[in-house]
Amino acid sequence: MATVPVVTLVGLRKGARVSHTGVVVAAVMLLAGCRAACGEPRALVEARARWNAERRALDERLDALEERLLADQARVRFWGEMRERHGNVAAVACSSLAHHAESVAAYEEQQRAKMSELTRRSRVAARFVPAADAIR
Repeated sequence: MATVPVVTLVGLRKGARVSHTGVVVAAVMLLAGCRAACGEPRALVEARARWNAERRALDERLDALEERLLADQARVRFWGEMRERHGNVAAVACSSLAHHAESVAAYEEQQRAKMSELTRRSRVAARFVPAADAIR
């Protein structure tokens, strides 16, 4: 342990040596006593209170911002799902509509063929049926 030169302190004999550790401990105790006796300056106490209030206000604002961001994220996710579902529904509707259009076209073609067959039969029948004035 290192020692300092001979120091005359109250309560010590002349020629006694004091270690650095003892001096440091004594200085710390002296500062602690002064601080306890003096207390913290009023301005520092007020500043700390103001900073704590500002910190709480910032925390509340950050919490509100986080809630808004989470709500916006959920909204974006919802509309993404809606877009995907719309794409799936549109694909099903298009294929269903295409099938329906093909069926309608086939039905119209069948009706045209039936009409032309009936027209042809009517013409053939008209040739063989005598006119009304020829019967009298």
